[in-house]
Amino acid sequence: MQTLIDKAKREHQNALSKMNYYTEVSKDDFRKLFNSRAQYAMAKRKNFSQFVIDDDNRHVLNIMYHYVLQQKTCEINPYIGIILQGGWGCGKSVLIEAFCMILNDITLQSEKHIRVIHALELAEDIRLNGIIPYTRIPLCIQDLGKEKLEGKAYGTEINPITELLAVRAEYGSLTFGTTNLTFENFTKAYQTFVAKRILEHVNWVHLPGENRRPDYTLKI
Repeated sequence: MQTLIDKAKREHQNALSKMNYYTEVSKDDFRKLFNSRAQYAMAKRKNFSQFVIDDDNRHVLNIMYHYVLQQKTCEINPYIGIILQGGWGCGKSVLIEAFCMILNDITLQSEKHIRVIHALELAEDIRLNGIIPYTRIPLCIQDLGKEKLEGKAYGTEINPITELLAVRAEYGSLTFGTTNLTFENFTKAYQTFVAKRILEHVNWVHLPGENRRPDYTLKI
């Protein structure tokens, strides 16, 4: 029996060690790296304006910095994922993508790299190929709630991402994402019992602010 107990302890310690896979980084270096990655994320969207740290996003960046250092606070649990919630155009997609790129930059284990995908693309791929390829990998899902509902189960409309998120919660898979949905509407969109299970495995972080997207409308 003692042998089994010792084995269980070793497995527990091994699991804990695998959670500590980020390197030390200073706050100044983090901001420089974040600025570089955010600029890249913006350029991918054909937005070549300057990334700005201001009163709306500074607090979220501080939360992300504590996450990188794996410092558990009253605002962040660094061992689970993050869903960034905010209004249309407030910059959450750029922030979460830049953050995931940073985690990929400084991770010591390549298998931990986070894949970023839009909810619409993910939903379509699940319809074609099933959820198995996405159940265990670190994943960042942009614009959760934008995907279409599909079919009915016992009279309730469902979407393919609902089932995926339920399975990922069961496995404790690392999940990041963004959404325009309020907390209440998020639980409705993903069925209350599923959403509550998901939210046990992610930090729900609100990003304030107005639309940051450039307006190229011709003013006459």
